[in-house]
Amino acid sequence: MTTRFNALLLTLLMCCALPAQAAEGDYTIEVLIFTQNTYGDGALPYNAMEPEQTPPAIAEARYPSPYDGAPFSQLEALPRERLVLGDDASRLRREGFQILWHGGWFQNVSTGRNPSVRIDTADGRVDGVIKVDRGRYLHFKPDLLLSRDAAVEALPARYRLQQSRRMRSEQLHYLDHPHFGMLVMINPLD
Repeated sequence: MTTRFNALLLTLLMCCALPAQAAEGDYTIEVLIFTQNTYGDGALPYNAMEPEQTPPAIAEARYPSPYDGAPFSQLEALPRERLVLGDDASRLRREGFQILWHGGWFQNVSTGRNPSVRIDTADGRVDGVIKVDRGRYLHFKPDLLLSRDAAVEALPARYRLQQSRRMRSEQLHYLDHPHFGMLVMINPLD
C-alpha cells in the first residue's frame, strides 16, 4: 500500500513540477506600421479610398487590453520588453521612415471565428482593423487606412491597405503599399 501511495505522490509532484505548456494556437502578434516622410512624392496615387467605398469594419473590432502582469489572456497587449521589432524600428527611422504604430498582442488563433483587433493612432493617421485566422497556415488580414496630413495638402487623401496574406510563424513578413508598409512577426507563445 505504501509503495502505491508513494508512486501516486511522485506522479502528482512530477505533474506539478512540469512547466506550463502554451495551448495550441497561442501566438504573440507584433506589427510595425511605417511610412516614408516624403509619402512617395512623385508616385501616382494608388489605392486611394473612394468616398463611396466601405470603410474597415471597426465596429466589431476590439482594442487589446492592457497587460496586467499575469499570464496572457485573449487580445492582451504585449509589454514593451516582449516586442522584437525594436531594432527594425530604429533602422527604419535612421533611413528616413516614420513609425506610425508599433505594438503587439497575445491571441489564441483558432480555426473559425477570431476577433478583429482595432488599430488606430492618436493623430488619426492610421485607422482600421487586423484579423488573424488559422487554417493550414496563419492568415494575416489587415484593412487599414492611412490619412495624409491635412496641413500639408488641401484635400488629404486616404489610402487603403487591404490584403490577406498567408504567413508562417517565427518569420518576419513585409506588407507593401506605395504610401506605407508593415512588418509583421507572429510567434507561438513559449
